[in-house]
Amino acid sequence: MLQRLRHELAHPPFHALLNPEAVSVDADTGVVVIRLPYRPALRRAAGSENIHGGVIAALIDMAAHASVAVQTGRMAPTVDLRIDYLKPAPGADLYATAKVLRLGRAIARADVEISHAPGAAPCAVGRGTFSTLDTGGTA
Repeated sequence: MLQRLRHELAHPPFHALLNPEAVSVDADTGVVVIRLPYRPALRRAAGSENIHGGVIAALIDMAAHASVAVQTGRMAPTVDLRIDYLKPAPGADLYATAKVLRLGRAIARADVEISHAPGAAPCAVGRGTFSTLDTGGTA
């Protein structure tokens, strides 16, 4: 499953802009962990160490989708994405921990926590809803 997660992260050209890294996939619980290495280009503004909210939103979408894709083996287009920013994310690596809450024939839902270490207090949380209808694309 970790190899499938690595493939999912390397496949879309957009992901190359953020350079996410697969950390782990728990086959029993379906929990996926992705690390986003920090670099100054991810900052909110010049002179700020806080990471831009759009980067966090992209990481939430990426991790939620990956958690669905590693279970289904195919692409799952985003239907809806919700993000709650809980506190600023100062310049450091970010970890996205994602878990599928529901995997149905047509729709999947996954929750994501963003933090500076797996299990640490989150700086943001999100929920994604994805189409699981088979459209012929593979993850």
